Amino acid sequence: MLTLQELKKRIKEPEKNGKSPTARYLMEQEKAVLKMEIREEAQLLVFGSGYALYRVGKHTTVFPVHGCGDYFYESNGQTVCVAGAFFEQQEWYVRLLLEGEDRLMKNRETVCREKMVSYHAVSEEWLFLADPELSPLEQIVQRENLQEWLRLLTERQRVVVIQYFCHEKTQGEIARELGIAQPTVSQTIFTALKRMRKETEPLFHGTVKEYPMALSGGRGMPYAW
Repeated sequence: MLTLQELKKRIKEPEKNGKSPTARYLMEQEKAVLKMEIREEAQLLVFGSGYALYRVGKHTTVFPVHGCGDYFYESNGQTVCVAGAFFEQQEWYVRLLLEGEDRLMKNRETVCREKMVSYHAVSEEWLFLADPELSPLEQIVQRENLQEWLRLLTERQRVVVIQYFCHEKTQGEIARELGIAQPTVSQTIFTALKRMRKETEPLFHGTVKEYPMALSGGRGMPYAW
């Protein structure tokens, strides 16, 4: 097993403030020392110059291998840190895949930020959250609550949730558009629903609403709140 620590010893360490090469430059001018095919449309390559290239479909990101240290992620509304020392002893690709996925997501979030619908527009589209038996005033209150619930989510979660529920895109479509893995989309939806459910449970307690099945990618199945 080649660990990340051993890999870092075999390749160069780029200057910390140096500019990363483009994906095209790496592919045309350098030879990969390690290559992993994750699935049909995704691959991870490492070059002797110290850079890694992660590609999913037409989306690509380049980053320095030595810069992959501590890893941060959110769990139950809190930021969790996994020390870089842990990844140093794992197989070389584990930390690099996490870095690649995060970078592609952030790149796509930047693009989607300008295109993302407003909270008000989202609340108008999510009419299934408003009980038709409620008065117009009560429905407005529910929609205002929805805007607050969306603010509880991270930007990544909002982008994925809006694409999935409002625009009715499949997890596969979202994954291809954002340049990330389908399991990442699935986990993002699950985490977002769990967070929103925690806030909405008092309001929807004892009822069943029509929601897509977040983890299976199916649609039109009841989701109990």
